[in-house]
Amino acid sequence: MPASVLARLLTVEELPDGGSSWLARCPLDAGGAQVLVASVQTGHRLGAVESRAADVEVLARLARDPVPRVRFAYAALVGDFGRRVPEGVLEVLAGDGQARIRRAVTRWDVPPAVRERLAGDDDAAVRAAAVTEQLWASAAPAVREGLLADPAWPPRSAWVPSTGTWT
Repeated sequence: MPASVLARLLTVEELPDGGSSWLARCPLDAGGAQVLVASVQTGHRLGAVESRAADVEVLARLARDPVPRVRFAYAALVGDFGRRVPEGVLEVLAGDGQARIRRAVTRWDVPPAVRERLAGDDDAAVRAAAVTEQLWASAAPAVREGLLADPAWPPRSAWVPSTGTWT
């Protein structure tokens, strides 16, 4: 759908279901995605997150959206639909003020430095979600020692340091 048509549709106040379900299925061109991401209405920006056709570079702006719900939706779906994740986006989301957004980032293939940072997060659930076998294998000894000493880290009992394996 051309950007000009979409922009006019979004001015209609009585769109069915606020426009969110049809926006997710609406074929967008690059201009249409820019219109959604720039919209003042949260539902329109959420529609952009869910659109398979939306340009990833435009969507990357949603990592800094002022509404936590939009940032969470983007963090939860950032790697879905076979999208390429623009450089720096996962780092932005991993530093978000909302723990649930940082936790959502842990399900993606994040750079090791970002995963290590998340493994040292203030929130125990984020720390637990950040720890993977790959992190453990590549983590600095200080990071491993910190995780083993963390009383709030639920998977701690699953790691057997003497054998170097998970149980």
